[in-house]
Amino acid sequence: MARQNRKFTPRQRTTRPLGESLSSNQPPAQPLQAPSLRSDGWYIEPPLSSRLYQKSGLGMMQSDESIRLTPEEIMFCHWHRHVPLPSESWFQESVATDSDIIARSIVFDTARSGGEILIPVENIPEKWGIDALESTWALRWNREHVFSKQSPVAHVRWAWTTDEIDWAEMLHWTREVHSRGMVAEFFVIDEEMDVTMYLLGIDQPNGHQPLWDSFTLEEKEHLELLWSQRIPRGSGWYIPNVIDWPWDSIGVEHLSGRHLREEEGAWLDVLFNGLEVPSELELFSDLMSRGVLLRPGFKFGSRWRVYETPVGDAHAPWLVQPVDYAPLTWEGACLAVRLSEGVNKAWLCALYSQNQWHYLHMQRWLPGRN
Repeated sequence: MARQNRKFTPRQRTTRPLGESLSSNQPPAQPLQAPSLRSDGWYIEPPLSSRLYQKSGLGMMQSDESIRLTPEEIMFCHWHRHVPLPSESWFQESVATDSDIIARSIVFDTARSGGEILIPVENIPEKWGIDALESTWALRWNREHVFSKQSPVAHVRWAWTTDEIDWAEMLHWTREVHSRGMVAEFFVIDEEMDVTMYLLGIDQPNGHQPLWDSFTLEEKEHLELLWSQRIPRGSGWYIPNVIDWPWDSIGVEHLSGRHLREEEGAWLDVLFNGLEVPSELELFSDLMSRGVLLRPGFKFGSRWRVYETPVGDAHAPWLVQPVDYAPLTWEGACLAVRLSEGVNKAWLCALYSQNQWHYLHMQRWLPGRN
């Protein structure tokens, strides 16, 4: 009942109608020319072509000063530059041959709504010398940049929420984008035609907890003695009557003793016996070697919540999910990120590649406005 009495105005959602402009500017007295078809695409002739290209970075400039437009650029010009569609049936016919035009048009419109300059990769001239990745859909410039003279700041891709995620490929793409000095942005479109923008990055979850190698031989022997007194409970262990447990990163204090999870006990066995770390403990071992403190993250839909400092000092800044348990679709990934950010934590997907662990960070993002 309380929610019904709240006074608020729901966000107005545009339906992007065909044949109508979304621009607040008055249309020109003389209707503008519609794009015309040539053998390799749709073109707008000068002088309109020069204005669209120079002011807005729309189209690919040709030697005759016309511009070649992608379908998403045609839709953007239709909605925001008063440019008619090629014909009344053009959109329907285009979608029949390439249904992704729907998503690309909406994503392109959203990406440019804040004044940022987004240019499809196919419109990037070779003379600019930009090394665009094959899987990148578009490049983005900040609104204050001159796109023809300055370098882009981001590689951009898009997906439907129902699309599956190849996390290894996403990691590779993100690393390649970073190696070019740019950021990796992913725009996700849902079934209500809303777009949510994400920034992908590589995080380094490091903390200030003591490491195994920092303990003296005497401290290690004391730990091993306490561990020898363990009692099985559930899938973990209970060490009774412990008042001087020296390693806060392992176990929790309760019932005048120390309670260790199964993975913590298995890892102690590895340390005490000088064993090789088994595959199922490799990620746990990597995180522990970073000086962080791991606690179960099931309340937040992840494997671990990860602390830099003791639990009572500050909240966990990260939620870590191994790739084997990561969401299969973008819908699941978006939900995981929304939940983690709702509790002020960064969501990380842990992947093993090129002989080391990587932590792919996915966060909601407003290009040019964050």
